[in-house]
Amino acid sequence: MESFGNLLKTTREQKGIDIETAAMETSISKNHIEAMESESIDDFPGETYLIGFLRNYSTYLDLNVNQILALYRAKKIQESPPPKALLQRNYPGFLKPLIISLSVFFIVAVGFFVYYMVYVRNKQDDGSRAVLSAESSVQRYELTDQALTRRLYEGDIVSVPTTGGFIDVIVSKTLENLQLITPAGTQFLELSEERELDLDGQDGAEIIVYVSDISRTDSTRGAEVRVVLKDPALATIEDTDLSTIPEASEVSNQQFVILQDNRAYPFTINVTFRSACVFRYRTDNNDPIEDYFIAGDILTMQASNGIRMWVSNINAVKLQVLADSRTYDLEVGKAGKVTVQDIKWIRDSDGVYKLAVIGVD
Repeated sequence: MESFGNLLKTTREQKGIDIETAAMETSISKNHIEAMESESIDDFPGETYLIGFLRNYSTYLDLNVNQILALYRAKKIQESPPPKALLQRNYPGFLKPLIISLSVFFIVAVGFFVYYMVYVRNKQDDGSRAVLSAESSVQRYELTDQALTRRLYEGDIVSVPTTGGFIDVIVSKTLENLQLITPAGTQFLELSEERELDLDGQDGAEIIVYVSDISRTDSTRGAEVRVVLKDPALATIEDTDLSTIPEASEVSNQQFVILQDNRAYPFTINVTFRSACVFRYRTDNNDPIEDYFIAGDILTMQASNGIRMWVSNINAVKLQVLADSRTYDLEVGKAGKVTVQDIKWIRDSDGVYKLAVIGVD
């Protein structure tokens, strides 16, 4: 039987992608990528984590997510320990042929299951595949001082800033009720319920969660939720690191300057989506975040030194920069053009700091 780990590793190598690059572009740690490729299932804290990572990594490598999950489940079934009764000595004579018959039946059932998952479901119509693809990629959201209002799916992660660092909250169930895995245990929320959640079991609640929509029959629909930091001050970002600001003379492909000042400071970019597009961004040295947005969605990004943005269609977004209580509208590309831009602080030879838009090849 084909190995899901070998298929992941072979595909990555055929694409010429090293593990470090894959880790950076998927926000999956190098250790977890190596564990998936070597099928070291026990290296994951739970099956929810593993399935979420398998979905995300398979999508990244352009592999069929259902095929990878089918191979994983087949491996799990094969490696399940046999019943203790089958290991006992001195079987009655009639048990041996019965055991052989059951074993043959079991092998045939597993083979049929794999055949169905890998081949039959792959022949479903394109519309069905589109729905599966839209919901198969695990997303990570970093909570800021702005409310996070999103439809979350099983495996999605909300990263919450606290006094002790970031805490990851994992969506484990979106059927009948919302279940969230936290360091303090699993939290359960019903439809239309709003509750304060203590994530680490110390010093009270960190977030407020409201569930506005969840299905009672279909978990693939996810859950519409609103997540708010109870103390917005926890999302305050660090001061700008002046030692890492590049000299203007060292920066190529500079397009234009948004503002200039005798000091550099954190800034915010608000993105309003006019139509559907894929939007990816990275603030400072944090991991990149990618998502698919539709008309009416709003995204807020905060940075100390700079933000890099990848936009599938720059005309689909409206950008505003907020810095030092001032607001600036941005136009950074042509309609329909895939755009990669840096918006970051640079320093001129006379010591003046400039917040500039810089093209990335």
